[in-house]
Amino acid sequence: MLPEPALDTLLVTLDVAVEAFAVCEISRGRRLIVCSPAIEVHYVLSGTMHLSVAGQAPILCPPGSVVLIPPGLAQIIAADSEQGIDLQPGDHCSLTPGGLLKFDATEGGPSDLRIACGLIVASISGSFGLLDAVNRPIVEDLGDLEIVRLGYAQILAEIGTPGLGSRALAGALMKMCLVQLLRRHFARGGHNSTLLRSLRDPRLGKAVTVVLDKPAAAHSVASLAGVAGMSRSAFAREFSANLAMSPMAFVARTRLHHAAQLLKATRLPVKMIAATIGFSSRSHFSRAFSAAYGADPSSFRIARTAADVPEIAFGAIANSAIRGGSATFSGEVS
Repeated sequence: MLPEPALDTLLVTLDVAVEAFAVCEISRGRRLIVCSPAIEVHYVLSGTMHLSVAGQAPILCPPGSVVLIPPGLAQIIAADSEQGIDLQPGDHCSLTPGGLLKFDATEGGPSDLRIACGLIVASISGSFGLLDAVNRPIVEDLGDLEIVRLGYAQILAEIGTPGLGSRALAGALMKMCLVQLLRRHFARGGHNSTLLRSLRDPRLGKAVTVVLDKPAAAHSVASLAGVAGMSRSAFAREFSANLAMSPMAFVARTRLHHAAQLLKATRLPVKMIAATIGFSSRSHFSRAFSAAYGADPSSFRIARTAADVPEIAFGAIANSAIRGGSATFSGEVS
């Protein structure tokens, strides 16, 4: 079992952005065929979702279920278990009066299944493998959690009528829903992630926790091996084998994540942020940050500030995603 402090700290690092959202309505006898290049999260509003993915038995998801689908995983979504007419994400899509997308596969008949579908992106240095290493669906019935229902309702309201900070708020609400999903998943003993499975070794868990808690500390392979209670060579070997990166690469990744949070949330000078997270020079920090985030610290700060202005065209993003073949829709929770 993963040490609770390590798991709790990993959940704190979770950083996601909502790129598109929708409501999808399906009648019996019809199946939606989906394979998205990004992480998808489904929330069952009404009916029972019959979810099929390659190599697994069909999964029944009652109302209130939250389902996380890893990228690139082909899936079939239906309102029943019978063979039906196969539909692609681009079929039967329309814009609502508010400029959002809706997928309607009812042909004017009753809606036997209604789900909210979201496309999310986890920060490259903000998930630490918590989401990007998931290789099969995570499914939990959260119908007993009113906060999740209200969270989804507010996400769709913000996306439907963007205002100042809508993008940031939608991301924060989605993180809340995902934390509720993962909390229940972990409580049942689920560890659907390469990182989490590898950290069942409490020695590695201790080392990861101390890095996440104190990213600016003078960490070294020797000091982290001491925290883990292992020899330097054994620790470096086990860490790299389990996390697919060296201990010091993990330290750098953690520091850069912390820097990104400071750039988004404060007006501290870049030089001060570099020193705060343990970089000896601003130039070294800028090079490392640009390599991880695709932008230098100053440009990243400006872009993140602009993202909070209500000029984000969620509908346009969704349209672009659908043209690319992914299932990203928009709509309202009733």
